[in-house]
Amino acid sequence: MRSYKVVTGFLVLGYALSCSAPREIREGPEASWYPQQVLALEERKHEAALKLARVLDFLKREQLAGVMIQTSANAEWITGGSCGEGTVIGETAAIPLLICADGRKYFITGQGKASGLVHDDLRAIGFELKEISWYEDDPGSGCLGAIAQQLTGGGVLGSDKPSAGARFVQDEMAALRVPLTDTEMRKYRWLGKNCGEAMVSVCRLIQSGMTERGLEALLADELLRRAIQPITVEVSADAPVMPASSAFPPGTNKVEKHACARIVARRWGVVVEMTRAVSLGRAADELRRKMVAVAHVNAGFWARTIPDATAGAILQGAIADYAEVEFPDAWRRQPPGGAIGYRERDWVASPGSGRKVQANQTFIWRSAVDGLEVADTILLAGDRLEVLTEISGWPVVEVKKFGRIYRVPDILAR
Repeated sequence: MRSYKVVTGFLVLGYALSCSAPREIREGPEASWYPQQVLALEERKHEAALKLARVLDFLKREQLAGVMIQTSANAEWITGGSCGEGTVIGETAAIPLLICADGRKYFITGQGKASGLVHDDLRAIGFELKEISWYEDDPGSGCLGAIAQQLTGGGVLGSDKPSAGARFVQDEMAALRVPLTDTEMRKYRWLGKNCGEAMVSVCRLIQSGMTERGLEALLADELLRRAIQPITVEVSADAPVMPASSAFPPGTNKVEKHACARIVARRWGVVVEMTRAVSLGRAADELRRKMVAVAHVNAGFWARTIPDATAGAILQGAIADYAEVEFPDAWRRQPPGGAIGYRERDWVASPGSGRKVQANQTFIWRSAVDGLEVADTILLAGDRLEVLTEISGWPVVEVKKFGRIYRVPDILAR
């Protein structure tokens, strides 16, 4: 798997030799742009207040003096992405946070560990700076727990990472991230739309002879131009039928007839995933048959994503759908997806899982047959399904499921 990790918004990709695609000429200095702001400061403060109320209710219920937040998912969630767009990568937060039971909020950092912009963003939503010495900043020193005890005045603390003397509350904090707030859904809609635009802008450039890595570079570039962090960018060229263990094998294969492109990307901490298939010319009959099967399974995933449905029941329905389209073992070859949010997977649908779908929650379902895949991030807004990564003008396969018509992305013919 080829994944691109982006730190502080910069990515170096030497793609000049690997792709000869024509590029749009953009006027003006490229370094002069600013990321589009979706929320005003008052809206960010309101979002932070709603989330703080959830945390304080949890602390009161569990009789905790405070909670230390040290993972990126929870740090980005509680701050609305104010830990810095591009600052927090992976599963560890760049800036430890402390929420006290009385409502005080701190970000704890050594000198020079976070930019002044990040400090300003956190202060704007009510966080106070607790600056510590470099020798106290070592995660293994135990100093963070001692500082948190001082700030809370003693008592039992929670932590979303294992920490001496603190109660481990990772699962409890994850549960607080759902449902999404109205402002989070707005951010998700922006992110889905812009990821879709990045995807289609590159898919429409695909020509015979272009390489996988060259196309991956173009996709990453399009995301970065929109201030979106690429987490994983993968292109598979001319390999619709592949071994189950290598749906997107590494290499420099060249496009001759078809390609699949997948992106996983983040902004404000929230994550979007999508996959699209492209054919140069009319897709072969066998590929079309597989596309119809994929669309049938995908529509089933969407139709079963309703409030209180269990992950196990959704997967069981997909297993039946795969059998109906005469690919009974296809479901075994890759994880089917599940809930997505501030992590790539908040949970994965597995046989018998009792995880429940909630209103105002996002999901990614991956339906695939022999390497041909389509996938979209969807939002269950109340009881209404929204396809966040839908691309206007992209061809679709219409599938009727449980009395409703679902429009699943088809193969784009170039």
